[in-house]
Amino acid sequence: ADLIEFLKTAPCCVTDKAGKNTGDPLNLVVIGRPADVYTAFIRADWDETETVTTSSAWKTVKSFMSGGDYRYSPVSALYVFDRPQDVAFQWTRDSIHERNHLRLWMSHYTYGGKPVWLGQISRDIGTRLTLYSPYLTTHKIDPNVDEARTALTEDMAYSQNLAKIGLVTGVGEASREEPRRNLTRDPYYTDGFRTVLIFDDETRSLDEIEFLPWEARSRGFIEQFSQGGQ
Repeated sequence: ADLIEFLKTAPCCVTDKAGKNTGDPLNLVVIGRPADVYTAFIRADWDETETVTTSSAWKTVKSFMSGGDYRYSPVSALYVFDRPQDVAFQWTRDSIHERNHLRLWMSHYTYGGKPVWLGQISRDIGTRLTLYSPYLTTHKIDPNVDEARTALTEDMAYSQNLAKIGLVTGVGEASREEPRRNLTRDPYYTDGFRTVLIFDDETRSLDEIEFLPWEARSRGFIEQFSQGGQ
């Protein structure tokens, strides 16, 4: 109950550095030791992003111009708890213009002796010019941020050390008709849930994953898999 209350009342969204403007929803919760979390993502073919340096920025520009792939391209800094993300991962597609990417922030809260991380995940579907970025370009996100959240849950289910899956509220619902906007003014809509992924250091098969009876999403991943994939 304490964990659920913390997750429901945690910040809904990322902010800019000044903490004045809100952006992408914090639609992901990861619970696990750093080594277990890192192993799960790498095993599922996700890559840790590089930090923003002159070298990585130049490689990003070259990939942007050529349309080529850059598996470790950095992501911009977004803020939770008055600091930028502690780690970021991405799953690249055929070019730098399209990728699934996520950021994680370790909170002060622990559960079962494991750190609780708040996360933000979305899918890039292209690039565009913008005055809201110091680089004058930005990735454009798929407005359906729930789809990226569900795709990650499916990936992690096959990582072999995902122990439990649950859903909690806390983001706040936004409809297609009245979407919210991130810091670069891309619209997004969401059912308002956060997916909670609890990792362990023991190998687990799909049928050993526990589905926590916290919240339900009609016709969604949790409902389907908790009923045996029917």
